[in-house]
Amino acid sequence: MDVVVGRLGRPHGVHGEISVEVRTDDPENRFAIGAKITVKENNQELTVAATRWHLSRLLIKFEEIQDRTAVDKVRGKLLVVEFNPEDALASDNEFYEFQLIDLEVFNTNNEKLGVVKEVLPGSAQALIVVKTIDNKEVMVPFVNQLVPEVDIKNKRVVMNPPAGLFDEENAEDAR
Repeated sequence: MDVVVGRLGRPHGVHGEISVEVRTDDPENRFAIGAKITVKENNQELTVAATRWHLSRLLIKFEEIQDRTAVDKVRGKLLVVEFNPEDALASDNEFYEFQLIDLEVFNTNNEKLGVVKEVLPGSAQALIVVKTIDNKEVMVPFVNQLVPEVDIKNKRVVMNPPAGLFDEENAEDAR
């Protein structure tokens, strides 16, 4: 199974360095020199040649990308690594995105709100995108106050949304 560890961003300079939106809590190991990372959209394998932090952005030079033109071809694409789903996380409050997708979402009164469609990384916290029963999308900050329970085993999430969050004006038509 593949796990997303980053999204390729803009080129930096003319020699093939590229900014990466980090989506892992362990960038030093995931993007270590010599690490093999796959571009999700085309299965291209990339080898990390160098990394450095610049103004809170991770810049990576891959062996297979030699210039700005090559960077433009992969810009916006996701980086994934192979992951064994049986490898458990150490904490009860840590989850991989793939573990949350398709979990049923209920409120604290056990009323079904929808299904987790997507998890969006954020600077402060992740957002859980819930596809509601009436085919709308609602984004919920993934914080303990609003999402007090995640039960991977039973494929269930319990949310304590503030009044109005799942109302029509706060939802968007699902894509």
